[in-house]
Amino acid sequence: MYGANYGSISSPARWLEVYLKDFLPHKNIRVVNFGRQGQGSANCYQTFKGSLAYKPDLAIFYAGHNSFLPGARKDKVEAKQKSITYFLTQLSQKSRFVSAIYRWVVKIGMRSKDKKSKGQLQLSVIETIPSGIQLKYVTPKNEPFYWENIEFFNENVFKILRLAEKNGVPVLFLKPVCNLKDFAPYYSVHLKKLAAEDLFRWETFYEEGKRAQEANDLIRAMDFYTQAYAIDNTFAELSFRLGQIYFKNHEFKKARELFEEARDNDALITRAPKETLEFLDGLAKTKKLDLIDIEKVLVSEVEGGILGEPIIEDNVHLSLKGHSLVGRLMAQEIAERNWIAPKTEWKFERERSFDEISKQIGIDDQIRFYAYLELANYFGSRYEKRVQLIQKALELKPNNSQALRALAWTYWLMEHKEKALETYDQLKQLDPEALREVVKLQPKMEKLILKINLQRSPRKRAIPEALPLA
Repeated sequence: MYGANYGSISSPARWLEVYLKDFLPHKNIRVVNFGRQGQGSANCYQTFKGSLAYKPDLAIFYAGHNSFLPGARKDKVEAKQKSITYFLTQLSQKSRFVSAIYRWVVKIGMRSKDKKSKGQLQLSVIETIPSGIQLKYVTPKNEPFYWENIEFFNENVFKILRLAEKNGVPVLFLKPVCNLKDFAPYYSVHLKKLAAEDLFRWETFYEEGKRAQEANDLIRAMDFYTQAYAIDNTFAELSFRLGQIYFKNHEFKKARELFEEARDNDALITRAPKETLEFLDGLAKTKKLDLIDIEKVLVSEVEGGILGEPIIEDNVHLSLKGHSLVGRLMAQEIAERNWIAPKTEWKFERERSFDEISKQIGIDDQIRFYAYLELANYFGSRYEKRVQLIQKALELKPNNSQALRALAWTYWLMEHKEKALETYDQLKQLDPEALREVVKLQPKMEKLILKINLQRSPRKRAIPEALPLA
């Protein structure tokens, strides 16, 4: 619920608060966003437990995607809980006096942070090398460790429900959604053991299919992929590529099946797999928890009823429009349950437009610009996507030096040296100081910057004085 790249400005929780205040003008409404990026179900439980001192009227959870991230996995959480730091923290929180001081310090810190960052988004360092796939975090679903973490998520949900019942706090869970059609799997493996001959045939069909797809010969690509799929259908990237072809052919039902298969067979898991979704659905069917299926309000924004761009901007994070739709849905669901106030008291006729609320909470082109650049950085080594996002940022601010730096750096990482050179040359004309920052962060770029100066200033044959020569 944090809001990802828009977190300090917009999130589903922020939109929920606006809608609740509009629909219940006679109530004193406050929504506190305890969401944190990259945290899993154990953190949800601990945060809920800690927040009960504030006597919430209602708690809402959005969990499931992060169960296999390094800090949220069962082994890492259990190791942390055995540490002396964790023990002392838990002990101190049992003291009302220490807890009161801690909350006061946190409150002062949050106010100071909010004051500094109000209406702003922070941009990560541009010239950084994307981290590659860390094989130690690969978790194929045919290994016991996968199922340990699935069960760990389930256990934490039950702990949240028991704690909520004990303290009389109603809770809502949102069913996690993800980008199915536009986000390829991170890491694919053969979950099926293949004989050498079968593996060779599979690889031949797969590579021929890729070549045909890249040439936009979808009929041949489909033929080759289908033959590979008949040998082994557990390789996530193959399912995804087949799904793309079915989607282009408007065979959306089959495309969705394949996209979901690609999600579930991804060995580096950043999207809630079907076991997690089925677990939540099962609890909802037996009335053990209130579950909101947020997909029902998001599919109107995508083709074929398959979630992806523009409503989900990367693997799981919602766009601004997605924030608004989920916030509105949560308000509606709360009203249906007669929580906070009887539904007859809700003033839905006071609903305002997306643009009006966006303006109120501070969403503007500046926010969108920085969000595009931060999102480009999030995509790591998916360079084509990074370029697309940076170009969107440049549409908002055509000659912005930060966007040009990001574009030039991405071209450099792609080994498109001429494009990088052209973009750095453009940057030099607009903001020479930015080149100094580039070399400071990445000394290896000095030769490229020197080349620009030699081309543009042959008589000086030197880069700006602040840049030391190798």
